[in-house]
Amino acid sequence: MSTGKTRKIVSSKSSVFDWYADAQGAVRMGIGYVDGSRTYRLHYRPDATGPFRVVDRADLRRDESLTVPTMFLADPTKAISRSDEDDFSSFYELDLTTMEKGKRVFGVPGYDVDSLIADRAGTGVAGYRYTTEGAKVHWTDPEMAQIQADIDKALGTRKGTIVSMSRDWSTLLVHVGAADRAGAYYVFRPTESKMSLLAKEYSALGTAPLSPVRTVHYKARDGLEIAAVLTLPAGRDARNLPMILLPHGGPFARDSETFDWWTQFLANRGYAVIQPNYRGSSGYGVSFAEKGEGQWGLAMQDDLNDAVDWAVKEGIVDKDRVCIAGASYGGYAAFRAAQRDGGRFKCAISYAGVSDLGAMMAFDGRFLNGGRRRDWMRKQAPDYNAVSPVNFASEFSIPMLFMHGKEDLRVPVKQSREMVEKLKAAGKPVTYIEQPLGDHHFSRGPDRLQFLKEMEAFLVKYNPA
Repeated sequence: MSTGKTRKIVSSKSSVFDWYADAQGAVRMGIGYVDGSRTYRLHYRPDATGPFRVVDRADLRRDESLTVPTMFLADPTKAISRSDEDDFSSFYELDLTTMEKGKRVFGVPGYDVDSLIADRAGTGVAGYRYTTEGAKVHWTDPEMAQIQADIDKALGTRKGTIVSMSRDWSTLLVHVGAADRAGAYYVFRPTESKMSLLAKEYSALGTAPLSPVRTVHYKARDGLEIAAVLTLPAGRDARNLPMILLPHGGPFARDSETFDWWTQFLANRGYAVIQPNYRGSSGYGVSFAEKGEGQWGLAMQDDLNDAVDWAVKEGIVDKDRVCIAGASYGGYAAFRAAQRDGGRFKCAISYAGVSDLGAMMAFDGRFLNGGRRRDWMRKQAPDYNAVSPVNFASEFSIPMLFMHGKEDLRVPVKQSREMVEKLKAAGKPVTYIEQPLGDHHFSRGPDRLQFLKEMEAFLVKYNPA
């Protein structure tokens, strides 16, 4: 019975910001970090009562990384750990007495792994999550593998993903959907062999197929192979279409074949949409991510342009009817495109975009562990001024739509305000809309709806479909 009372399990330790417990609730691990020295420490004990000892250290200034257990196993000396020492991250056995990596237990050629799924007891692995073209699960537990096979057989072209389970696995929460349709959540009890609808993601859209989505590959100008998600308007010949280039935020993130309200809206209005996983994106290994270092607004921007060139060469897109849009880093890329490569685009759209990297780093530096963030950013853009669009307002050459939430705590609204001020002073065409309750993540439905309406009106004016 829950009483609402609390009790202290472990006393705090200086610099430890995260504690981890095993399946029995015993706190056995803590991760400490000191920003001044850029050093990590892993505190560990084999049980619930013994003292913690430091079993691993890492110095970020020497590019070291901490070995952190992902799951404690039934044997208190064993764990599963994720490692990217072989370029692509995989899961390995880990000996907690020596902190030595054992055999690899799961990996996917050419891709990083995402996470693991615990078994009923919480002391073993039932499956692994990973993403190739889209999100997938590899079940190692025979019972769950059979349940997944039954779900797949029943759904056909739709995809059923088990997203949560009761402790005894008698009740499952299953998301059913696909990249070309909005999804819904169902309660599934394997003993009853039926699903009961719990909620639809977008009730107004239903769950019918919308615009088709697929992964394509193209080569950047230096030969690097890049994957991109291509969404095409349903029912239209994929020839000489207008296009929206839509780079993801992050930039250490990635797009995959999943339902996306933004791309589906644009495709519904007649646009082809391409979402490149440019160099520096996550999911494709350490070396691919490192190719983005020092390339903000440079080779990363070239990768975006090369996606347009590929689509034009394939005959899918009309080269004279292309716009770029994006949020956060994608908004930065839209700024940079309008400033550096305006001849390629009819217009640009930014939501919560970064315009001044130096000011962004000053803002980030006010928060906990800001030094680590500054070090990372210096690797991505060694010369802030040279790749900050706010310094080149006179070079912008296409119409722009800016939107930003006043309550954005990730990228301060000042980033858009100052860009707008500089552009207006330079006599450049810009439309700016500030959402008084908007945040960085489109958390409010009304903000999403307003954004879509304003974007549509802007596109009708400058790049009609």
